[in-house]
Formats: sequence, structure tokens, C-alpha cells
Amino acid sequence: MIARITSFTFFIIYSIMNVSCGKSRSHRSELIVGGAINEKERFYGKAKNNRTKANEIGKTNFDPQQNSAHLLHAIVGLDRYPSYLSRWNYDNGDIDRLEAALEEQLDKVRKQKQQLSEQNSSISSILQNNYKNVKSNNRCIFDVPSTWDEVREKILHPSASKAIFGSKFFQSKSHYIPTVQDVLSGKVNVQLDLHMLTEWMEEEYFDVYSFPLLSKEFCQNLKKAMKEMISSCSEEPNLHDMGRKPTDIDSIGISWLNNLLFHLIIRPLSSELFGTTEGFKDLDWRQGYLAGYSYNPSSENGAQRQRLVPHTDDSEVTLNIGMGDENFEGGDLAFWNLRGSSQEGKFVGQIHPRMGYALLHSGRHLHEVQEVTKGDRFAYIIWARSWGNTRGEVCPCCWLTRRQNTNQSKHQCICAPKWN
Repeated sequence: MIARITSFTFFIIYSIMNVSCGKSRSHRSELIVGGAINEKERFYGKAKNNRTKANEIGKTNFDPQQNSAHLLHAIVGLDRYPSYLSRWNYDNGDIDRLEAALEEQLDKVRKQKQQLSEQNSSISSILQNNYKNVKSNNRCIFDVPSTWDEVREKILHPSASKAIFGSKFFQSKSHYIPTVQDVLSGKVNVQLDLHMLTEWMEEEYFDVYSFPLLSKEFCQNLKKAMKEMISSCSEEPNLHDMGRKPTDIDSIGISWLNNLLFHLIIRPLSSELFGTTEGFKDLDWRQGYLAGYSYNPSSENGAQRQRLVPHTDDSEVTLNIGMGDENFEGGDLAFWNLRGSSQEGKFVGQIHPRMGYALLHSGRHLHEVQEVTKGDRFAYIIWARSWGNTRGEVCPCCWLTRRQNTNQSKHQCICAPKWN
């Protein structure tokens, strides 16, 4: 139990420390055209100009507010050792600095929680006021489908419908066929036939698969709903960031779509394709969002960037669906091999996104969005994680560098059950 608590704490603290909070609007506007992953400045081993020297803060170099490694070391100690701080008598100022660093992170949690609550409340109000004005052909975006016929006819690409509903799980007469609500709630584990998948999917590169998933009409309606929401939020004081960063699907009232793709597509496919290479038993968390790229980035259009540098996702598995526009140029998704592998950083290849077509890949596969040279490029992305398995057994460092896949007798993560 101790190991599980520690790894969860690590992932949460690690994530919070790497997301900026409370930037000014003028600074955010500069980020619209950037290609960085987030707003936090990176130093990559170079000394920070504002880092305090040991003789300026006390007897030691302990500085958890500036050095995330110091903070993580202290968290492990607090979690693992009784009366951990009794060992810190050499310089009591270290305890004060630790307390300040933890308060700083907790303050981020409180502020972001409050911001999220206010944002969701404002968006909910807008959705209620605007729903009656939504055109009938766009209603399917907000209305939860009640039958599988609706899913087949209004949402999925015909090839996806054939592969999914042709599986024995949906054809068998010997057992109960789950309803749409059963799948959306996660009450059942969908199983897809492997032979149906081979006809539907292509393995582009190692741990990168492509397949048609959503209909073009549904993609167009989803993109239209996003742009209408951005426009409706433009005058709301709590929503001035809408359009300046990727649009969260849960926030704009379309959680059912995240749940559908997570339980119907991502979980069953991932168990077949990534269970061995990524080392998880099941996925239990998802976040979906719409991201935009443009030759002329604009918050009004929901296209925040022109490119995105090589990076890995904070996910075990990522589903990336092309949403158009159909006439954009550039913007290919380039892959640079798996983080932590011997081939890390070696160019693998690039794929030009197509509307309605999905890529399913390991979150730790290095990838980038190349510069868009004409038009607008949109993508619907879902990150999926395994809190109950993978992230309950390794710290963020071991997870990111895939160290848990090495010789376990020599390399035990501090969050592993056997570590002491």
C-alpha cells in the first residue's frame, strides 16, 4: 500500500510542477504561436540565474522550490520513514523551505481546482442557453446515443462499424449484448476479435497503428461545435482562455464521446496491441481534447499553434484522430521512436493526418507535429492511463524512461513493492 500511495503522489506532484499557473494574459497571447509543450521554462542542466546559492539560504543546497528533484526526494522520505524530519536538525531552515515548497504546490491545486469549477459552471450555463439554438444536424454531438444503430450511422466510419460490430462480442446469441449505456458506464469489458482488427488496422511503425474511425460528417459537426463554443465563451470573464489552449471535451458537455471511444475502442484495442510492450493490464482513466494548428494561429479559430516540438504524452496510450480541415498542408505527425529505448530519438517516419482516421500509439513514443504551411489542422486526442496498474508501481522517472522494463533484480523503482 505504501508503494502505491507514493507512486500516485509522485505522478500528481510531477504533473503539477510541470504546468504553469497564473500567467498574465499578455504572456499567454505570446504562447499562441509557440511550439513548446507547456509554459514552464526548461533549463536542461543549465544553472538557473535565480537559483540561490547554499551560503545564501543556509548550510545546505536544499532548495525544493527551485529544484523538483529535492522536492521529490523529500516526499519519498515523508511517505516512507516514520519521524522523517527528526533527521533534519542539521539545518532547520531546510524544513521551512520544504514546507514552503509543499504549500506552493498545494496552492496550485487549490487555484486550479477553483478555476476549473468556475469554468465548468460558466460553460454549463452557456450550454443550457444555447442548446435550443443548435441545428438539428449538430444535435448528435450533445445528445448521447441510445442505440448502437445511432453509433453506426451517425458517428463511426463504416470500416470501424464492420470491425467492431462484426466481433463475436456483439454477435453472440449465447450471452447478453451490452447496451450503449453499459459500455459508456464501463460496466462491461468490450472484446474485439483479432481477425477483424487485422482487416481494419495498419501497423505504420512499432507501437503505432492507423485505422478509419469516425465519419467525416461527425468530425465536421464536432469541430463546428468546438468553434461555436469558443465564440460563445469569448465574453465570459472565466473563459478567456477558451481557444488559447486545446478544448477539453468533458468541459463542453460531450463526455459521452470520450467514454464511448475509451471503452469501445481504446481499452479493447490496447489490451491486444500494447499489453505486452507497455506492461499494463487495463486502462482506467482518460482525457479527451481538441487541438488546433494553423499557418496563422488564432484563439478565435481554436488553432493555437503552428507546430509542436518532439515530445511524449502523459499517457500509456494515445488516440489521435484527424479532424481536418481537408486542405491544410504540412502538419505531419512525425515519430522519433520510444522514450527509454535504444532507438530513442531516431526518426521513424511521418504520417499526414486524414479526417476521421485515427492513430493509436504508445504515449511514450516521441512524436511531433510538423509546421503547418497552409490552412488549419485539427485533431481530437484522447490520453489513456493505467492508475490501477502501471502508475501504481513506478515513479514518473522510471515510467518515462521505461526503466521498469529492465532487469528487475538490479533496477527496482522506489515505488515498487520490494524497495526498502
